[in-house]
Amino acid sequence: MLHNLKFRLSGILHVFGPSAFAISIILNIFTILRLQHQSVDDKQYSYIGNDHPIELPLDLEIVALTFEDSKYYSTSGLTAWSEWNLLDHFQQGHGFVRLGANGRLFGVSMFHQLHCLQKIRLALINGPNDHSGHCLNFLRQAILCNSDTTLDPVYTNGSVSGSDGLGVTHICRDWSQVYAYIEENQRSPVWAEHKTEM
Repeated sequence: MLHNLKFRLSGILHVFGPSAFAISIILNIFTILRLQHQSVDDKQYSYIGNDHPIELPLDLEIVALTFEDSKYYSTSGLTAWSEWNLLDHFQQGHGFVRLGANGRLFGVSMFHQLHCLQKIRLALINGPNDHSGHCLNFLRQAILCNSDTTLDPVYTNGSVSGSDGLGVTHICRDWSQVYAYIEENQRSPVWAEHKTEM
C-alpha cells in the first residue's frame, strides 16, 4: 500500500511538478517587473526643512557598463571641452530638480559628482584652487559611498603588475533614467514660477 502511494505521488509530481515550477518562475518574473516599474510615492513629504526623501523619487533599473577608453573625454581640446560640459547641461540648470508642491530646489549628487570631475579636469589644466580641493574630497566620499566591488583583472608585464580596468563590465544603476527624469522635471511649470531663483 505504501509503495502504491509513493508511485501515485511520483506520477503526480512528474506531471504537475514542471508545470508548478514554470508557473512559479512566471509569477516571480511578473513580481520583479512590477516592483521595478513601481513609481516611488513622494506625496508623504512636505519638502520643508528635512522632510524630503534622501534621493530622487525614482526606481532605477540595473544596467551593465563595460569600461572603455574614450577619445571624447580627454583632459583638453575642443571636443573634450564640449563633451565634459554636456555631461551636466540641462535646459534649466546643471542637474537640479524642483520637488514638492512649492518646487523646492535640489541638486542631484550624480551631477554634482560630474561637475566636480569637470573642475578637477580644469585644475589639471589651469592649476588647483579651493573649489577643486572641495571636489576632490567630494568625489573621494562618493566613490566610497558607491563601493563598486567589481573585480579588475591584474595583468603582469615583466616586473610591473597593474590593471587599467578596461573591458570589465560593471553592474550599475541606469543613469539614463536619471537624465530623463531631470529633463522631464525641468519642463514642469514649477520652474517658470521660480525663474529668478537660479
